Amino acid sequence: MPSIQHKYKETLVLIADILSFKNPIEQLVQTLESQTIDWEQFVVVASDFLVLTTCYCRLKDKELTHYLPEDLVLYLEEITVINRNRNKTLLSEITNISVLLKTNQINHVFLKGSAFLLKNLYNDPGERMLGDIDVLVDPDQLDLAYTLLTDNGYKGTERGITSKYFDYKHLPRLQSDKFLAAVEVHRKVTIQSFNGLLATEDLLNDKQLAQNISVPANDHLLYHTILNFQANDLGYKYSKISFKSIYDVLILNNAYTFNLKPIIDRPYFKNYFSIAKIWFTDFKTFRSNRVANTLFLLKLKYPFLRKIIDLIISKSTYIYVIITSRILFFFKNKNYRKDLFKDYKRILGFRKLKKS
Repeated sequence: MPSIQHKYKETLVLIADILSFKNPIEQLVQTLESQTIDWEQFVVVASDFLVLTTCYCRLKDKELTHYLPEDLVLYLEEITVINRNRNKTLLSEITNISVLLKTNQINHVFLKGSAFLLKNLYNDPGERMLGDIDVLVDPDQLDLAYTLLTDNGYKGTERGITSKYFDYKHLPRLQSDKFLAAVEVHRKVTIQSFNGLLATEDLLNDKQLAQNISVPANDHLLYHTILNFQANDLGYKYSKISFKSIYDVLILNNAYTFNLKPIIDRPYFKNYFSIAKIWFTDFKTFRSNRVANTLFLLKLKYPFLRKIIDLIISKSTYIYVIITSRILFFFKNKNYRKDLFKDYKRILGFRKLKKS
């Protein structure tokens, strides 16, 4: 009887074969015909990776949904319809935000899933599960854009001490009782610099129009799709994989022609394609990174080892950040020290109140 971990890996292989445009279709059909698939686990894992509706749409494209249990097909169709309608509503909200920013001459560009939808890159708008609406704004107009949105139905979340003193990617998240999606107004798209890649000025200067709305140039959209996972979501540091990100890269690669020479040997990109290559023959021409692949496969095979490695990485990163930036800043900035002391007293008072 296969182990739980072996079944999990088989589920990942199944998801990759469904999403891929080049993995052998015969292999996928053989798996679907085997009747050994744990469909409950498939739903859980695909949901965790935010590609459940994507898998359903790809199975429809490949005309393979008849291999699935009937009740599962009905369920997948239902949630895809819900997601399709949700994305149509989000497109309407994106359009309204764009009009608001244009009217007030705010230099901006919509990012990530919003840009994919605006460019009509998916066969079915129900494929992609979107979270927030992300919009990059000229840093000199950041506060004005934020104020415009708060004056037009959005409410800012509380701004913590760290976001007040440290240069985060975006301002506090905006939410609304009137609108479906939250909005994040970005000053930059990655948490660190990548030798000139994805500089805010370049993204704004090279932007394109899709449905008369500003979106990134194709190269920038590709780079951001990869670096958002590798850097912002720590995929590189933890040797992780994102099927949602990989599928977006596949979609972009099918739609446009890219010159990857400027990025292909950079560590964040090299590791991304190397791990993706394990699952997708779409990336077979890319070079493998033995260290990255070995670490990824070890963590996949031994969950307890993954927990230990991830804990070490997490703690060492936290210590590094505290020592190199927060402690030094504490001694340099008087206002930061005051705010930390006030917040400490507030938290302490709140805890005492809860105990009483």
